Amino acid sequence: MGTIEFFDLHCHFLPGMDDGCKTPEESVRLLEEQYRQGCRGVAATPHYYAVESIESFLTRRKKAAGRLLAELRARSPVAIPNICFGAEVAFRETLESEERLCYGKSRYLLLEMPFTPWTDRTVRSVERIISMMGVTPVIAHVERYTGIADPCYINALMNLNVLVQLNAENFEGGKKERRALHMIREGNIQILGTDSHNMANRPPNMEKAIGSLKQHRMDAELETILQANEAVFRTAMGG
Repeated sequence: MGTIEFFDLHCHFLPGMDDGCKTPEESVRLLEEQYRQGCRGVAATPHYYAVESIESFLTRRKKAAGRLLAELRARSPVAIPNICFGAEVAFRETLESEERLCYGKSRYLLLEMPFTPWTDRTVRSVERIISMMGVTPVIAHVERYTGIADPCYINALMNLNVLVQLNAENFEGGKKERRALHMIREGNIQILGTDSHNMANRPPNMEKAIGSLKQHRMDAELETILQANEAVFRTAMGG
């Protein structure tokens, strides 16, 4: 089987931005590994929390990207995926102007839901993001909210105009993998992401997820997800 190309919409590789890569050198190693596994486009999605202004965040992101670009120029030629810029935006009930944090030129916003019990207001707030801001939320790592949010609220969220993202780290065997496969079979997952942060304990891992889906004869489901990933990325790049 040849390498299957994919696009990753959740990755923390910008040096020094958050709890992801700390140095430009580590960022390049991570991006090279992404490319080796088949990644041809990756979104930089550093964490954004409302305690910081969006202007400050965007300035920091630009500086981090500049540090990475300088390292890439020093190492040229180097094989890495194409890059677009976004953010993993922490949920809050009142979002203002977060559309500036969407992926590139798109209206897709990677949204991290709260790790505290959800209420009706939580779901209604996401509805307002969709209707008032005109964006499509990509719900980050949906599997992490199990045991925190009541299933009725997770189901209500999935029934909105959102894309639901699952982390590739779930495909490492055992109960987590069985649950991930079930969610995909049920049509509850539209996007796969690596959520990779570094090369030590959270490295790129899409290769393993793709292998698992093929092993379980879920080629059709895999193709649908990979197409959705690519469509969002290409929209972010203005395509």
